[in-house]
This record gives sequence, C-alpha cells and structure tokens, in this order.
Amino acid sequence: MMILYRLLFLPIFTVVLLRNLGKMFKRGGYTQDLGHRFGFLPYFPKSEKKRLWIQGVSVGEVNAIANFVALLSREYEVVLTTTTTTARKIIADKLSQNVLFHGYFPWDFWPFSSLAWRRVQPDAVILVESELWPEHICQARKRGIPIFLVNARLSDRSFQRYAYFPRFGRWIFEALNFVAASSEEDRKRIAHFYGGEIESFGNMKFDLGAVLLSPLERKNLKKELGFGTDTFVIMGCSTWPGEEELLLKAFREIQKKTEKKERKLALLLVPRHVERRRELVKLLERERVSFSQRSLGAKVKGVDVCLGDTTGELPRLIQVADLAYIGKSLSPNEGGQSPLEAAMAGIPIVYGNRMTNFRDICSQLERENAAWKVESESEAIGAIVELSENAQKRQLLAKNISRWFNSNRGASEKTYAFIRRQLEHFS
Repeated sequence: MMILYRLLFLPIFTVVLLRNLGKMFKRGGYTQDLGHRFGFLPYFPKSEKKRLWIQGVSVGEVNAIANFVALLSREYEVVLTTTTTTARKIIADKLSQNVLFHGYFPWDFWPFSSLAWRRVQPDAVILVESELWPEHICQARKRGIPIFLVNARLSDRSFQRYAYFPRFGRWIFEALNFVAASSEEDRKRIAHFYGGEIESFGNMKFDLGAVLLSPLERKNLKKELGFGTDTFVIMGCSTWPGEEELLLKAFREIQKKTEKKERKLALLLVPRHVERRRELVKLLERERVSFSQRSLGAKVKGVDVCLGDTTGELPRLIQVADLAYIGKSLSPNEGGQSPLEAAMAGIPIVYGNRMTNFRDICSQLERENAAWKVESESEAIGAIVELSENAQKRQLLAKNISRWFNSNRGASEKTYAFIRRQLEHFS
C-alpha cells in the first residue's frame, strides 16, 4: 500500500499544487520557511524530556488544542507543526512560549518526511482531528513510535471516501496506537475502520482559550470597528461567497423596520478567507453602504458595516455581536463553520441546513433550543429579522447556548491525562 501511495503522490500532488497556486499567492506567506515543507526542520539535541510532535492542519485545529498544548508543555517537549500560514501565525501569537519549536508540516512524500523525522526525533506523534498522513504514519511505525489521534472526527465527505476504499481506511486507522474521538457519532464512524478501543472525551474545541471582554472593552472594540457603543450588531461569522449578500439583504430589511425607531444598527462581516477583501470591498461599494475595514484601523466612525478582514480575531470580534449567522451553512455551500466561538461568547446564532461537519454539535444545539436552523436563504433572512426584533427570544437562545457550551468543557484535561497514562506504559 505504501509503495502505491509513494508512486501516486507526486502526480497527484503536482495537480493539487497547480490548482491551489492562485490561492496560495493570494493568502501570501507561503515562501516563508519554505524549507520546512521539504523536511528541513530545525535539529534539536535530545533531552531528558520526552518529545511530542503534534500536527494540526489549520486555524480551527490549532485553536482547539491551545489548552491541550499548554498542559503537555509542563512535562514534555512539544514540536508543533501546521499546514497553513494563518494557523502558523496563531501558533506564533498564542503558543510559542509552550513549544520547543513551531513550523510547517513537511509535504507527505518519503524523502521530505524522512528528513523531517531525522531532525525532530519525536518520542510520540499526536495527530489532530483527521490529520492522517500515510507517510508520516509510516515513519512512526517504522521507528516504533506511538501514534495518537486526538479530537478525532470524520466528516461526511471523509467517511464516504474511506467507505469507498475500505481497505485503505482500515490500513490507515489500524496503524494508529490510540484514538480519542471528539463525539459519539465520530466514535461510531471510526469504529468502521479501527478495531481497537476508541476513547471519547468530547471535543477540545469547547476549551477555547479566548479571553472574554469586559463591558468596557466591548464598547471600546465597537468604537474601533466604527460602531456606536449602543449599536445593535449583526455578525456574519466565517462567511463564504453569497452569504455576505444574504446578510446585506437582512440588514436592509431590518433598517427599514427600525427607521422610525431611530435604532442604531450595524453589520460586521468576517469572511472565512481574508484574501476575499477586495471582492467584498467592491460589493460594499456597489451596495452604497458606509463601511470600515478592520485591517486599515479605526479611520471611519458611524459606519453601517465593518469588514473584519484580519486573521485570528474571530473569537474577539464576535463578542461585540448581538446576533450571528454561521457561514458555509446554506446551499450551494456545504460543511459549515464552527459555531463554538459564538457559543463561548453566549451569542444567539442562526445557521443553515448544510452544517454537515458539525452534525453532532448542531443536533445538540437544536435539542437544547440553543440555535435557530433554517432551510433556505429567505428563511435565514426571516430568522435574522425576527431575532433582531425579539429580545426575549434572543435572550433565551443566548442563555441556552451558554449553558450547553459550559456543560461540555473539559476534553483537553481528559485527553491530556489519557496520553500521560499511555506514555508512562509505552516503551
């Protein structure tokens, strides 16, 4: 199986790379530390402490494991790698003091991976969520190094792919030593391919380490965005193409209803990918709304819209919102973005029926009457309008989502204790 993987890697990788070159240039930063991607990670002499190599692909995974990494760093050396430039920035800002080194994960091709392994020399490997790289896993198995998969999940798409190639799925999962699933649904899915015991400690994303702002800090942040301190803020959370138009329609409708009430209203748009800023600036100019750009600083006051086009600020920005729409959740989009930042801040949320990457979480939210699920764009606009006018309903959703979020915390500590126990017995 590995021979086939190595033969197929280069042609498939070349096609994927060519398809994504445009996106890479737009996001920028990909030339920085490019040697890491070829396996040229720094070399550190071994010490008395065990060394753990943790790989988390992007911003979501890195934010999820922040508390977990801090716990591990108390007694282990941690090498933390990621795939994206935005996630690398988050690590540099939040976790650099907790790790021996942070850098980019090498491309999963034999010479690159082998070189990186000779330099890192880990005593254990921790993969986050669905980071199942065959060459990386092969290098660990060849050296007799234990492999942990933590906060493990299988999206609908990933599960279908593995189910279509069950032999490949079993080959990948059976190479793991320990698995901790992020939910009961994920545990059941993984059990199709992994015959070992699967722990289920919950989702570490509930242990988000963002600091909640004080009322005064929230007012000051509103001013920075160009809003008044008593403005009602509707937020588009990690939006994708088409969803900004939806939110602008809802915003216009609410504006019409509140003109006579002289109510201050604003829209905060935080796109999933900040490189879309030019496209969104053109949209806002066409819509003839007054707007500010977060990346340019607080240069405009009393605006209708703020474009939150910065990286890593979502957990902070969402705390000025009174109501949030979760992106990538309506057709033609698929998968959804995480509702947990909003839940942490106790913000009532609306999302569509395509939250397939968060199926278990959304089922819980809906059972607890902690979110409003919609089936179409028109229904989404209607829900946003209704919630903006109904303070009692907003307060109920906010209360329920806060209670639900706080009741699910603690997965980081449980996963840390589990790994600690396993490492004590692994020789």
